[in-house]
Amino acid sequence: MEQWVSIAERFGLPFIMLLGMSWGGVQLFKWLANDLMRQLQENANRIEAIVVKLIDNSKQERTDSRELMNVFIEDAKARDKQTTTLIEVMVNLIGLFKKNGK
Repeated sequence: MEQWVSIAERFGLPFIMLLGMSWGGVQLFKWLANDLMRQLQENANRIEAIVVKLIDNSKQERTDSRELMNVFIEDAKARDKQTTTLIEVMVNLIGLFKKNGK
């Protein structure tokens, strides 16, 4: 403590306060820089995880849509076949009625 008093007497209190505030400012800057860099890295990791999950969900949705479209196409083909069969039965029935004279 004697050492600080002798330095203060030699250079003056404003100079000592300037040195103390400069040292405090440097320490504050180091702390902020380290803390901010850590937070930025955490945010980058979080955003990367979100983007990866969104891409995976998008791929899954595309796969699901393709499967659903294939189901619709198969259903439409089955209905088309049923309709064609129904039309053929009706044509045959009409043909029978025409042959019988009606």
